Amino acid sequence: MNILKFLAPAFFACSFFSVVTHGQGIEFPELKGYKTVSDYPVYTPDDLWDYINGAADAYLALGFNDLHINEYVKGKNKIKAEAYRFSSDAEAFGIYSLERSPGYDFITTGVQGYMEEGVLNFYKGEYYIKLMTHSKSKKVNDTMRTLGDMIADKISGRNEFPELLRAFPAEGLLKNEETYLLDGVLGHDYLRGAYRASYESGGDRFYIYIFNFKTEEEAVAIAGKLTDTPVSTAAGETEKYVITDGFNGVLYAARKGNRLIVLSGLDNDKTSVAERYLNMVLSR
Repeated sequence: MNILKFLAPAFFACSFFSVVTHGQGIEFPELKGYKTVSDYPVYTPDDLWDYINGAADAYLALGFNDLHINEYVKGKNKIKAEAYRFSSDAEAFGIYSLERSPGYDFITTGVQGYMEEGVLNFYKGEYYIKLMTHSKSKKVNDTMRTLGDMIADKISGRNEFPELLRAFPAEGLLKNEETYLLDGVLGHDYLRGAYRASYESGGDRFYIYIFNFKTEEEAVAIAGKLTDTPVSTAAGETEKYVITDGFNGVLYAARKGNRLIVLSGLDNDKTSVAERYLNMVLSR
């Protein structure tokens, strides 16, 4: 790897019910007038493939723990509720963001959700909730929306995106393309747990990754692996790099404290753009 070290500068009708979330999953509410069918198995990482086939890979890569399913039946109308539990809020956000599209009409169920005829998906806390019905009835779809809102209200956790998303600059940000990646970030096994946002600036499209490690020592060690050069700095000092990476071409990176920022997708003649965006992240 070729490295250039820069000079460092000094985000209907429902009955009363309670929802309890815990290590064993979620307790679903009752719907007035609907029969509850809860004889589905609880799916775990060992058998999620049996339920969602090839899609299971993405869920497992983001720390999936278990899936509880409940079905509501009223005559020919059915509403199915799936509660996917992950190990953290970041991972639940990761799978939700992977399946959303920036062009959706978003709703305020949970932290964020989206709804189309027959489908309502949202995330909150450690849960990614998916509701679905084959009914085209407006009444049934409205009931599904109300059910989603009430489940969300009873799931522990704040209706806020992960705090680290606030570190992404607003300038050039492509909204609702932010995501969270757990393993193998940028193709490297040692890079884990990054928030990623997409940007456009002056005709260039690129990505910014933000890692928040537990300690500054860990961040220094990971930066050393990424640059393929030992990194040793005084506590609190900012380090910046231009890296030629075998997987990604040119990477621009900065580290300060326990935070590592990596920018990919810009050519090596875009140093000024990279420098500006790295500085914006570092200042937040």
